[in-house]
Amino acid sequence: MVLELVKDREIWDSFVDASPYGLLFHKWDYITITAQHAGYRLLPYGVYKGEELVCLAPLFFKSAHGVKMLFSPPPMQAVVPYQGFVPAKEFDALKLGKKEVIMDLVAGDLSAEIEAISPHYFSLTLVPGLTDIRQFLWRGYAPKVHYTYVIDLSRPIEAIWGDFHYKLRNKIRKAEKAGMDLVRSADISTLYASIAKRFSQPEMNIPVISRRYVEDLFRAYPDHLAAYYLYDREGALTGAVATQEYKRFLLWMGTPRIESAHAGNEYLQWLLVQRTRAEGYRTFENIGANTPDLNFFKSRFCSDLGMYMEVFRKDMVGTLAEWAYSTVVNKPWLKRRVVSYID
Repeated sequence: MVLELVKDREIWDSFVDASPYGLLFHKWDYITITAQHAGYRLLPYGVYKGEELVCLAPLFFKSAHGVKMLFSPPPMQAVVPYQGFVPAKEFDALKLGKKEVIMDLVAGDLSAEIEAISPHYFSLTLVPGLTDIRQFLWRGYAPKVHYTYVIDLSRPIEAIWGDFHYKLRNKIRKAEKAGMDLVRSADISTLYASIAKRFSQPEMNIPVISRRYVEDLFRAYPDHLAAYYLYDREGALTGAVATQEYKRFLLWMGTPRIESAHAGNEYLQWLLVQRTRAEGYRTFENIGANTPDLNFFKSRFCSDLGMYMEVFRKDMVGTLAEWAYSTVVNKPWLKRRVVSYID
């Protein structure tokens, strides 16, 4: 196996398109825009077996105040829940033994490169479905489990509706009778204003994102990124979300509850569930299962949890840097003073 930097956008995107594990988060423009706005150096690695490209691994490197960091995805403003490496389209068809061989070679090549870079903090968060991290554990990396809310859209719509909490169903029925209009838009101004306000709240241990970052992504992927706005009969906004629509449907970013007589956020999500199922999507994913403050609202919609894995390694310097960020820099009263890309 050979690890090399891939510099051809067409080769990269064709590989991502073909792989069942390739998501919009992995696409060439997405990773380059993310690196630019997050202030990281992009390392778009490809793992080759002879002449055959068998895996892609976008890594992001940064050195700040003597601390070297290597991530996939990067933290801070990236708003990317998972990323990591992408195996080839043939990977799922392989027998278990051959999968283990490929995973061992990928982990070996990546580990050798990580050792050469010698970051103080390294983290690789894989997409749902790639749960075999044994080869990284055997090389001394630590594991962490993450979750995401999932609705299986292959089931009858009546079954999906029946999984909703009964109080949620009542709220949706009332909102439906009120008559509201769902609009798909490329304009993020209203959505972003609400998101920025929410992420700055004391209870939200989530870094604020840059408006320019979101705008650049929307320009790069007009067919796969959208803002949805729900208006009542008087034209007042009652709900708003941003989505990713590529292979699977992701509720990517949401806004806090908008003061209204109607359950706008609840009805908006139900409309999107119906819409995406009719359009042929098989999975509706609602990111946010790892944020306790969001669990009560989001769990009422979903019948299942998806799982995804992270492997990481940090030395004493990396541990100290993580503590400083989580306990000091990410506090809301410091965010706007310390983090330069808050609008």
